[in-house]
Amino acid sequence: MSRVVMCHGIGYQYKHRETELSAWYEALRLGMNDTAVAVPPPEQVSAVYYGNCYRSLGAKGPTTEEDEFALIPPLREEDVRDPLEHELLEAIASGLDAPPAGGRGVAQAALRRLESSPALGLPPARVVIRLVRQVRRYLDEQDTVRACAQERFARVVTPDTRVVVAHSLGSVVAYEALRADHPEWNVDTLITLGSPLGIRAVRERLAPGPGGDDAAPWPNVARWINVAADEDPVALVKKLGPLFGDRVEDRLVVNAGLSRFVLGGHSLLRYLTTSEVAEGIADALRPE
Repeated sequence: MSRVVMCHGIGYQYKHRETELSAWYEALRLGMNDTAVAVPPPEQVSAVYYGNCYRSLGAKGPTTEEDEFALIPPLREEDVRDPLEHELLEAIASGLDAPPAGGRGVAQAALRRLESSPALGLPPARVVIRLVRQVRRYLDEQDTVRACAQERFARVVTPDTRVVVAHSLGSVVAYEALRADHPEWNVDTLITLGSPLGIRAVRERLAPGPGGDDAAPWPNVARWINVAADEDPVALVKKLGPLFGDRVEDRLVVNAGLSRFVLGGHSLLRYLTTSEVAEGIADALRPE
């Protein structure tokens, strides 16, 4: 009985649903205990996993590594050729401090800003490029990733599901799924964490598109809570209400500081321990 469904974001292509769900549940349990609200038992919490949608059937080589970034090719600034990747890099980097001196070109300057960001845990360029590329592939109508991710989402959500917690690119997956025609679903609350839905390059490519100049269509939920960390550049637009309607409950949190988590301020585990997430889940699970 999946009453709570969580959906991951970028960077999970070499991880696994079972092991990640265990870590997510532990962070969620700690956050809800800290907030003094009832914690759902683990059998009521499930996860949408679409990381391996990015891996071709003919992929060779190891699929398990202590450091998954070791499997990422040595991508460099000249490997960023797609216009959407340029646009995404520039948009995300615009939420950070000014770039170090000496940068040349938009892509290089954006990469240097992201690489030097303590909020993101100082990620190497190849990691940033790979993550931006994953967003671009999901949004690409010619790619298979979107259909694959949507199919995975539909396999996990059940009529018992009351709340969906979606992080990063997963918030795009969840938003599109919850706008689709699923009359059998009874999702009450959508909680988005570190969402890029406010970035124009993402919003303009939603399927189906938002249409017109008015606020984008509302998903099929009663309540939408959007949680954004002040130092999270992926959640470039902190408040989604002006774009998706005043009913969005925008919440600002702090995820910064020294962190063992990759992508620090954007970390899903950091978000899951906030009281905003704990209260939102508890409210959705209370008896009507």
